[in-house]
Amino acid sequence: MLPGKYVEVITDFNDPLELTGKIREGYLKIAWRSDSSIKISYVLTKKGRVVGSIVEDVFKKTSIEGDVAFLEIVNAIKHNLVRAVELYEANVDEILKTYPRAHVKIPQREGRDLESFLALLKNHRGEIEIQDGSKVWVLEVYKGVVKAARAIQGSTLKGDDAVREILFEMGHLLKEGKYSIQNSTEFSPEDTVRDGKLLLEGVELLKEKRRFEESF
Repeated sequence: MLPGKYVEVITDFNDPLELTGKIREGYLKIAWRSDSSIKISYVLTKKGRVVGSIVEDVFKKTSIEGDVAFLEIVNAIKHNLVRAVELYEANVDEILKTYPRAHVKIPQREGRDLESFLALLKNHRGEIEIQDGSKVWVLEVYKGVVKAARAIQGSTLKGDDAVREILFEMGHLLKEGKYSIQNSTEFSPEDTVRDGKLLLEGVELLKEKRRFEESF
């Protein structure tokens, strides 16, 4: 059990990870049954962003931390195993000093890993960096919706133009691109994206196109 001040328990939600915005700093305690065991997890959050995660197996008395723990939590949510979420206020930096491996920073992945990119785009709340050789873009996303975007290398496009540029370069991204989670960009009003679903819809169409082509 992590240190912290209990705030409340919530049972009425669409996505437990949306509750990160309810506490300025602390964690969500999420439990679910898994086969013959019970998992208890902690999603560390700061200013609405997921910064760490831990999953404990109650019966086996084992635990996992960091990215792999976060992905297990996302998988439990995806399969509707979560029924309630407890909210706690806590000093996240102190917890991460005790559990340094709990830091969540999804490792850089190849752009051709389309399924992982879609999962990240749909579930991440925060910043994603996309690299395409000489070009680099940063996005602020929330549950599949791109809130802000801009190129930080190799281009000067911002907002919707930056998103369209990413879609235009998607063919190359699938061959040589990479993406990762970041937490260092300050976005300006000029970076605001109006058509927030454009990137998600474009990537989903690309996924369907690949599935169709592979069926032959």
